[in-house]
Amino acid sequence: MVDIHCHILPEIDDGAADIDTSLEMAQIAQKDGIKTIVATPHYIEYESEISKDFIKNKCDLLNNYFLKNGIDVKILPGCEAYISHTLPSKYKEGSIMSISDNGKYILVELPMVEFPSYVEDVIFEFKLMGVTPIIAHIERYKYVDDNFDLVYNLIKKGALMQVNSTSVTGLFGNKIAKKVAHLTRLNMVHLIASDAHTAKGRSPHIVDSLLILKDSGIDHEVIDYIVENGYKVINGLEIDVREPVLKKKGIFHKLFRT
Repeated sequence: MVDIHCHILPEIDDGAADIDTSLEMAQIAQKDGIKTIVATPHYIEYESEISKDFIKNKCDLLNNYFLKNGIDVKILPGCEAYISHTLPSKYKEGSIMSISDNGKYILVELPMVEFPSYVEDVIFEFKLMGVTPIIAHIERYKYVDDNFDLVYNLIKKGALMQVNSTSVTGLFGNKIAKKVAHLTRLNMVHLIASDAHTAKGRSPHIVDSLLILKDSGIDHEVIDYIVENGYKVINGLEIDVREPVLKKKGIFHKLFRT
């Protein structure tokens, strides 16, 4: 498996505190069947503008350290870029790391509480450059509480949606767990990742979340599709975006309450 969203690089953001924590996270991932992890430290303009070279060097450090410790997990470069008006232009300047540094996908984080009016413009500008934005943990944003129309529109504009495995397993509450299942049934989930920050509660586990989705009635073919998309992202391959389902409001509200 591939984990496209993980804060495993040590001593950078609110992720791994040190290299030994990174090692412990990699050991957990390996036991879970994860072979490749995209390191996604936070990139925030004017606050945490980590360079591409810095990320690459940290990834090389971890890969060598894991090799010496018998860990068969590969770390690829990436970042979790916080959205702003100027994010596409900063990327065009070469300041921001795409996933695997392949220039095809970029992980983008939105504000938790208020939806910026310029999100669709940012998606449009990235798509003009041949880059597909992946919206990080779409299920956790307050404005996606019962508004899947918004998610539908972002997908139609060209973005992909990533959900957290820990959201499925209930770390953020039952309501969020149900939200992920509903989004998945409506073809609005393209990728699942750990968004791990530690070797404790938010650790790099994915398998349990897939089993829960399967037990909730999600078809195994859909789950296979989501898993396979992780491989496509790191290899810069095009994802077959399935048509999202836009429910009528009354039907949707009934679905969401179940």
